[in-house]
Amino acid sequence: MNVLVLSSSDKVYAAVTQLLRLLGGHKAFRATTPRQAKVLAGQMDIGAAVVHADGADAEYRDICLRLAEDCVGTVFVPYRGDGVDELYASGVFVAEKPLTKATLFTAMRGALGVAYGYEKLRRENAELKARLEELRIISRAKCMLASGGMTEEQAHREIERRAMNERRTKTDIAKEIIEGNTSE
Repeated sequence: MNVLVLSSSDKVYAAVTQLLRLLGGHKAFRATTPRQAKVLAGQMDIGAAVVHADGADAEYRDICLRLAEDCVGTVFVPYRGDGVDELYASGVFVAEKPLTKATLFTAMRGALGVAYGYEKLRRENAELKARLEELRIISRAKCMLASGGMTEEQAHREIERRAMNERRTKTDIAKEIIEGNTSE
């Protein structure tokens, strides 16, 4: 998984990359300014992010909110502890100072868990969309066969029979029926 690390601190970056190796060898991409982070986030698929605020928190909070909107597991290390309630409400893990490796590790593990969960949901959603499209095509083909005098049950059995006989999917047979390229 790609992890965006926004920090101008070499020490923080080194700690994050070390922890990423412990958490499964994720690939870190570094930005030293919020502007660089926005560019990187727009160019690649980011699964998680660690944002270490080196100065005024407003810019850093904004990038955290943007990343959280994109369902990226995000850890925020604030420069000051004020104004983090909005981040908590958006699902951002806030690692308060003084920052320790244990605190950072726990927050990063939580952010990666969010990213894994989101990725799993995204895959399941894509599978469900594909299945719905298949069902829509098969249903349309059944309607076309039914308009030719078959009952819905007969149309269903006809599509299944042809799929088995031709060793093809029901969706392929249904597409043929819709296109009018029936082989029987």
